[in-house]
Amino acid sequence: MAIAYMELVKEQYVGFPDYRWSVYDSSPWTPLTKPLRDCRVALISSGGVYHKTQPPFNPEKNDLTFREIPKAVDPAELLISHDHYDHTDAEKDINCIFPIERFRELEAEGIIGSLADPNYTFMGRIFKRTALREEMTPALIAKLKAQEVDVLFLVPA
Repeated sequence: MAIAYMELVKEQYVGFPDYRWSVYDSSPWTPLTKPLRDCRVALISSGGVYHKTQPPFNPEKNDLTFREIPKAVDPAELLISHDHYDHTDAEKDINCIFPIERFRELEAEGIIGSLADPNYTFMGRIFKRTALREEMTPALIAKLKAQEVDVLFLVPA
């Protein structure tokens, strides 16, 4: 069953101006030009995942920072600082929201060429669309380009 997300947001923020949803008439998708087995794949999650040695994300909203998560990370050392979704299952198995072990398996099996190192996380609930589009996104793209990433796998929260 589909979630009527826009209606839920309106109900949650009664008395506030309506949120102005972003609408895009085109997408920046690029066709894959080589087999997946030859691609470097990066993993990004908006689930607020961070390593226990890193600072947690701002739990409110508009945290425009991201965390670099090493490819060889021990999943038991990953935490979640995002209070706006139910992460009960992700606390039992972080791969629900940041499937690092699954991607390491895909790499080991030769299904993907390699998993990028590091991978990235940020916290959703960013209402500053201009800052997201003009600051955080270009910074992440620059890192991905420097890593020569061919494919990006985004796990939304």
